[in-house]
Amino acid sequence: MKVITLTHIKGGVTKTTTTVNIAYALALLGYKTLVIDADPQSNCTFTLTGRIDEEKQDTLYEALIPEHPKPITDLIKPTTQENLFVVESSMWLYTAEIDLAHKSARELLLRKAMRGVKGFDFVLIDTSPSLGLMTLNAWVASHGLIVPISLTTYGMLGIRILEYSLAKERRNLELDLPVLGVVGTLDDHTKNSTRMRQVISDHFGELVFTTVLPRNIKVEEANNKSISLFEFAPDSTGAKAYLSLVKELLIRCGLQEPE
Repeated sequence: MKVITLTHIKGGVTKTTTTVNIAYALALLGYKTLVIDADPQSNCTFTLTGRIDEEKQDTLYEALIPEHPKPITDLIKPTTQENLFVVESSMWLYTAEIDLAHKSARELLLRKAMRGVKGFDFVLIDTSPSLGLMTLNAWVASHGLIVPISLTTYGMLGIRILEYSLAKERRNLELDLPVLGVVGTLDDHTKNSTRMRQVISDHFGELVFTTVLPRNIKVEEANNKSISLFEFAPDSTGAKAYLSLVKELLIRCGLQEPE
């Protein structure tokens, strides 16, 4: 079972959209996939289920905050897509910074809650654009990270802080926290997108996925309707790009041979 967190401290990089569509693509290819929504905004939950409830019950909140937390296995729910499951978020997770502040080993809570999770090929964790305790819990629970970076003028904003924070936590917690890959998003085929792609490649080198995710209205429309992009617009440039990205990911995880 491979646990991967999608992370960035900057919003607007399509982190949640990328999480959801990687998950859909993996499920379509036959990989049993679990999405854990660790972002209090709960956008991943809405995209996969069509709802956001201001409730704590049966959400990730119950695995982390209460005095007697529930195991993640009690919170897993199926989606309408075969092979795809979700642990829903709750806006109550916004209180996590305060509620967890005095707990011992608070950065390990998600990893402990996941101990009984079995039978999945992939677990994808969506995080908020922050460096708070929820994001740290997701990092610690992961085997590796994917960093989406928008191919826009301010695309690299926050990367230095993210890298500094990762290096610090690697030392403090004695964890590898490897970056499995960096993916360029919101490509609009302009000179600026091309320039930013080069900037990212110069900075991250071989970590950058060959696949670039386009700015594609079909992706947004599918998210808004809580429908799989691969069902809604299977021939769209967005769907083709996400399938290509997942094939690269599978190669990096040792599950598929390069073509």
